[in-house]
Amino acid sequence: MDVGNTVSVILPGVVVAIAAVVVFVTDLFLKRKDALAWIAVAGLLAGASVAIGQWGEWTARYAIWRVFTGGLTFDRREAVAGFAGMIGHDRFAVYAVVLFCAIGVLAVLLSDAYLAKRQAARGEFYGLLLLIVTGMIGMAMSTDIIAFFVSFELMSLPTYVLAGYIWRDERSSEASLKYFITGAFSSAILAFGLAMLYAATGATSYAGIAAGLASMEASGVAADGFLIVTFALVVTGFGFKISAVPFHSWAPDVYEGAPTPVTAFMATAVKAAAFAGFVKLFFTAAGSGWEDWGHIMIILAVLTMVVGNVLALPQRNLKRMLAYSSIAHAGYLTLGIIAAGKSGETLGISAILFYLTAYALMNLGAFGVLIWIRSRRSYDYSLDGLAGLGRSMPWTAILMALFMISLTGIPPTVGFWGKFYLFTAVVQADLTWLAIIAVIMSAVSAYYYLRVVWYLYFREAPEGVEVEHESRSSQAGVITGVTVAALGVALVGLFPGPLLEAAQGALKLLIGG
Repeated sequence: MDVGNTVSVILPGVVVAIAAVVVFVTDLFLKRKDALAWIAVAGLLAGASVAIGQWGEWTARYAIWRVFTGGLTFDRREAVAGFAGMIGHDRFAVYAVVLFCAIGVLAVLLSDAYLAKRQAARGEFYGLLLLIVTGMIGMAMSTDIIAFFVSFELMSLPTYVLAGYIWRDERSSEASLKYFITGAFSSAILAFGLAMLYAATGATSYAGIAAGLASMEASGVAADGFLIVTFALVVTGFGFKISAVPFHSWAPDVYEGAPTPVTAFMATAVKAAAFAGFVKLFFTAAGSGWEDWGHIMIILAVLTMVVGNVLALPQRNLKRMLAYSSIAHAGYLTLGIIAAGKSGETLGISAILFYLTAYALMNLGAFGVLIWIRSRRSYDYSLDGLAGLGRSMPWTAILMALFMISLTGIPPTVGFWGKFYLFTAVVQADLTWLAIIAVIMSAVSAYYYLRVVWYLYFREAPEGVEVEHESRSSQAGVITGVTVAALGVALVGLFPGPLLEAAQGALKLLIGG
């Protein structure tokens, strides 16, 4: 095993994990807890910077990198494997690491004032969040099903704790218990599916699994029922994590009961990690098995889009509405996997990466606005509670309207381009009928998204609403996070080219592919 490559490859995750330890230790001695958020942010930015720097996008070779890696430099432009071939560093991993760390930064910014107001322990919160991001990084870098599953669990276990972090709130405790039970169930199913994949191919590495499946196909046993059951189990474990129908029942209750910053993080980062990890697994290990898993994914996507959008229509609680919306968006994202598997082209996967980034900006922004509103006035996350906000909090209302319009997919927002690229990939894969269903469901979603805008500007505020005039300094994190998300939605909507090019470039030299 090349120790140098191993250290180099796992360094982004190590940096974030070290930041988690620093947060835990510093919390024991620091009286003023405000600094903990900035330590967490610094750790996440450092992890993203290391990932980018390793790839050689920076011409300067900073001395600190050589200190950490025994003199290695990072001017390579090719994929590198380490840790006995179980972890790989490539463009896909770089994109994913930067996305996870960026979502983590926004989540920390949205959380600080929320936790301080509820007198919740911030050190443990940020430390657990950093450990979750470490697991996500491992999922995106894994090139072996053992490393993948360990990373999957490292991501999942702290998330169960964060879902019930406000333990004095019964709904938060209930959310944690529900998420733990369904998560444990999904992990068991996924583990069984991966074990069957090993039994079928005799390999744990993605490359070895791909070779084993190709050998089985050449010998005429690729369509065997054993493989179909294997892929069904893996897809089921994947479906639970992204809250795809019919594995979605936990999502509305958990999203509603969990602390709002945790809900925002789960709806974006966890979903992004699940898609990144499974995209790499499917297309480097099982890409040739389209006939075995393709039809399962089509059924999953259609059910998820339809059920998610239809059940979102009657919701009056914004967190539950966004939960069902998240289910529907999981269906849209699954279209990219279907398109890539059917056509063998990369547009579907690059569309997924683009859409995951867009969705993170839109959803984090929307949840951030809810946190901001609740910090300023009495608010129970109901639709009626938004009435008249256009007059009482005009800038906040404008931002919320922007996020809702983008989630609908109206140009020139980033949400429009995300759906456009996904649906285009589906059409190019000769699945026009599936794209038509997606467009119809997107039109259905306009009702519940634009209804929020209607309440903001065309409904009178209920009587007795009191606005709490907190200092802006206490809300600096929320304001910064929401503003960054809004700028991302607007600017990428106007200039989508650079992000799309980055998403397309992330697919070059994918290890095992």
